[in-house]
Amino acid sequence: MSIPTSSSNEKLAPELQDQTSRLPFLRLISAYLCLAAIYFISVLDINSVATALPSISHSLDAGSTITWTGTAYVMGQTAFQPLYGRLSDIFGRKVVLMACVVFLIVGDLLCGFAQNVIWLYTCRALSGIGGGGISSLVQITASDLVSLKDRGKYQGILSCAIGLGAATGPFIAAGIMKNTTDGWRWIFWVPPILAAVSMIVMWLYLPLKPVTGSWSEKVRKIDWFGLFTVVTGVLFLIIPINSGGSTFPWNSALVITLLVLGGTLVILFGIVEIWIAKIPMIPLRLFNQLSTSVIYLQSALYNGVWQIDLYFLPMYFQDVRGYTPLQNAMLMLPLLLTQSAGGIVAGQITSKLARPGPVIYVGIALWTLGAGLKVIFSRTTPVGVYVISLIIEGAGVGFILQPPLVALQALSRPEDRAVATSTRNLMRMLGSVFSLAVATTVQFQSMKSGLSDNIPPALQSRVIEGSWRRGEPGSEMWESDILDAKYHGVRAVFIMMVPMMAVCLLSCVFIPDVRLKGDAKKDDTKEKGRET
Repeated sequence: MSIPTSSSNEKLAPELQDQTSRLPFLRLISAYLCLAAIYFISVLDINSVATALPSISHSLDAGSTITWTGTAYVMGQTAFQPLYGRLSDIFGRKVVLMACVVFLIVGDLLCGFAQNVIWLYTCRALSGIGGGGISSLVQITASDLVSLKDRGKYQGILSCAIGLGAATGPFIAAGIMKNTTDGWRWIFWVPPILAAVSMIVMWLYLPLKPVTGSWSEKVRKIDWFGLFTVVTGVLFLIIPINSGGSTFPWNSALVITLLVLGGTLVILFGIVEIWIAKIPMIPLRLFNQLSTSVIYLQSALYNGVWQIDLYFLPMYFQDVRGYTPLQNAMLMLPLLLTQSAGGIVAGQITSKLARPGPVIYVGIALWTLGAGLKVIFSRTTPVGVYVISLIIEGAGVGFILQPPLVALQALSRPEDRAVATSTRNLMRMLGSVFSLAVATTVQFQSMKSGLSDNIPPALQSRVIEGSWRRGEPGSEMWESDILDAKYHGVRAVFIMMVPMMAVCLLSCVFIPDVRLKGDAKKDDTKEKGRET
């Protein structure tokens, strides 16, 4: 198997320009801090909004449809994910990153003024377009600033941003709602304020190489047919996947029609990329190597597990164990903070070894072990068991967030690194959508089958609809049976995660321990130093 080199003097496609930008140390650190700041705000936005969903539902009378707040965000994030890499190749990283920040700001501001659920969900999709772009562009830009060999030295800055955003989001949301009137609106308004300040700082202190050429030339380079087919196709697929079996029956005409149309458009997109597009949005050569295809598959699987964790662990802690939202946030800290620490350690090891392989193998092994330990969770599990298992899993997550991307970029052509990054993020998003849809179905059916026949039918119906609450008058006699059924549903999801991680672990045999190369001039200087 041939492995592309990472030398910066390799030729790019004639239509694209090299945006590699090496900076002095202080300017490099300031650039990384700019990227980390906007990454932190994006992650903070996601996690703080999730905490406020009950208050939003009550204020806007959303009922069970409030889950579409998250669904709309994921739809915007996923549908536009294939575009960010290639658009940044054509227009420049900084321009596209700034546009994504604008989408986040406008979407969140409008969400804060929402007067009905349609308004909220539509604007949340705009936020998702921005948030998805920020995630991709931060990673793509980081690859322009330092060589693959040196990436690990600085990736801890980004890992800290992700972990801190995820860990502080629920606490900030709880504080805002407690101390303000109609506080859920401020949860949407705080991130745009921070993002606007960060945008000004980025404009001043993020010195990236501009792409030359007129706007008309750049617009002509866009694969418009591919853009339409991939965005529409992905959108038509994720709507029924997210809502099938809950909002709409799986056998409904709408779900079946959208799945058929979405699948047809995705196939059409593949035809466009192979035979029509001059500069493809997703070059199909990205999947020619077994090693890179495995990395894409792993990305979909373990990101699905990660999203399941973020959704079902709070469900377990609050619905099954009866912990308060604040206690739940505290119990999630071992996972989130260890993730940040693991990211820092993983980066330093990767840079020291100049190989991402050992970090990837160990990280997936730890993550698999942590996922397996959750199977032993019960209705009486001591807090210490939670802490230990989530620390193990958090270390694995931290080891896996960045090194597989570095390996992917090392195994890809230099001109494909931006699109390879956005394609990996697309696979991660699709993995999240599919995994959450399957996990939700598994949890619901397992919980439903676990309900005792002794429970009155009317009470069973309320449990199935999700309207039953712990401690309700008149349900005390059956509360333990109901909680057993809820535990049965969540445990089925925990079990489902183990084979997903096992596939990731076993497939590591197909990922070569590729050596990371630095800048050509630096490497030549070091070799001459050894010879003398």
